[in-house]
Amino acid sequence: MTCRLFINRYTTPLTSALLAASLTAPAVASEAVSIGVAPAASGWYFGYSELSRIVSANSSVEISVRETGGSRENTIRLGNGEIDLALVDAPGAYEAYNGEGRYENNAMDQMRMMLWVAPSTMHWAVRQDSGIKTFEELNGERFNPSSIGGGGEYITELVFDALNISPDYQRMSMSDAADSVVDGRIIGFSYNGIPPIPAFTEVHSARPLHILSLDDEQVAKATEALPFLSRAVIPEGTYRDVGEVNTLGSYIGIAATEDLSEAAAYDITRAYWENVDDLGRTFAPAKGMTAEISVENTATPLHAGALRYYREIGIEVPEALVPPEAN
Repeated sequence: MTCRLFINRYTTPLTSALLAASLTAPAVASEAVSIGVAPAASGWYFGYSELSRIVSANSSVEISVRETGGSRENTIRLGNGEIDLALVDAPGAYEAYNGEGRYENNAMDQMRMMLWVAPSTMHWAVRQDSGIKTFEELNGERFNPSSIGGGGEYITELVFDALNISPDYQRMSMSDAADSVVDGRIIGFSYNGIPPIPAFTEVHSARPLHILSLDDEQVAKATEALPFLSRAVIPEGTYRDVGEVNTLGSYIGIAATEDLSEAAAYDITRAYWENVDDLGRTFAPAKGMTAEISVENTATPLHAGALRYYREIGIEVPEALVPPEAN
């Protein structure tokens, strides 16, 4: 509908200007939501703060960022209705929705995915002087599965169980693991993050590392057992004199519940993907991400608002990702 501005003999130049301005002014936020992210000192907190700023500036939704302990805490708080949006990792989202693993008998069937922001890549490395070239050779060796209680530790144990690999796990913090590799007290360590991982670069300079590569059969076996994981590659040259590595990755993204309005979810999803290049300029992990990649790597139902946007731009969404409320 075309809106016309009528000026009569009682309309002054000032009121005319004010009326015209009110018709052309950008829309103010019609809905305010909160998002639980990560510790303030983390790179993810910065990235999601930038994401929230960009989405808020390009949509009718105002997003406020809350510092939290990370994905698991966010999932719990999302289920309790304490936050509207949550930074989640793919394993956590899958298990929470299906009531498996860490969420056994505590399914969050109201969880809905909106989008993936960036991939996080598993690194499994050993000292070059160990002579170890394959995962099978880790059996019985003193190996750190990643930081105690972290996502990397959890993924390492799941993957190694799926591949029948049984190291002698040495559990410790990331800094202690790095020191132990350099000192020769353990054979290697692992971490889930965005390459290059600073700790790996530092250890590699002091005591050269070999980053273990999965073969195609191992990738297929692991992803079949753990559908929330995806094939990933650490490019050649990411670490000095280290070739291309085949590994596994998990995505970090944004989840909501069905309680978030369809309009808000649609607008957040639209504003994110229409401006993802801007985010990539300040938060490098988001570079190269597309809506197609996001949908392709989703294993739990989408929010109805996000679904509407993906269909609108021509993405064929698998039936398994369509939530009951959208049928």
